[in-house]
Amino acid sequence: MSDSEDDYMSFKVLVDCQEDVRPSLLFNREKRKLDMFKKKQENINKRQKTFGELERENRDKGLNTAISTENKGFKLLEKMGFKPGESLGKSKSGIKEPIDIVYKQGTSGIGRESHLREVVAQKQQQKIKIFKHSETQFRLANKERKNLSQIRRDFFKAQKVCEELDFRSNIRDPVEDFFWTKETIKKRRKMERSETADDTDSSDEDEEFEMYITEENLFAIIDYLRSKHLYCLYCVITGIDIEDLKENCPGPYRLDHDDELD
Repeated sequence: MSDSEDDYMSFKVLVDCQEDVRPSLLFNREKRKLDMFKKKQENINKRQKTFGELERENRDKGLNTAISTENKGFKLLEKMGFKPGESLGKSKSGIKEPIDIVYKQGTSGIGRESHLREVVAQKQQQKIKIFKHSETQFRLANKERKNLSQIRRDFFKAQKVCEELDFRSNIRDPVEDFFWTKETIKKRRKMERSETADDTDSSDEDEEFEMYITEENLFAIIDYLRSKHLYCLYCVITGIDIEDLKENCPGPYRLDHDDELD
């Protein structure tokens, strides 16, 4: 056999050894890892416990163990009529189990932990109070916006009705400018200015009409409609006389008609 053939055979044997992944070899490898892990855990368990760990174990064991019948305190309770499982007190309404012992940990002063808990609780209560106040303010503001929006709608409706009923009754001038619609009042003012050659600036008229939109002015138009035209803005009826209107209408204002309008 030549040298090249010897080199080839050596290379093939080496490759075969590297690719040897028989199940038996894998099992033995995993078993060895498991044994090493168990040995490591055993060494940890055999480690000598510290003084703190021993103290904690003995304390927990003592607290979880009930007082024996040989205890002097227990014997004194028995002499006074106490029986295991019963509540303390003459009326048997006291505690059944001893008061729990709360073991203090850490180096903070006595009462500091309870103080910190109180501080946290106070902050939480303050946050809840602020949240509830903000929620109440939001609801009130939202209610106020809805109320103002409703007043605007009722105001414009009352103006149109008042203007139409006045025209039917041949009333040429409104009681107040805000009793009629903005468009009609603007036309009247424009005509008056053209007749008198008045060059007064009318750019502020929109702001003026906006200031008219109040609940007080709305009530004034409603009262005028009822007294002059025997008309209810919310019932949309006209009475024969004031007594007939009162008999068939629950009241002059929206509040009196809430159930009907809803």
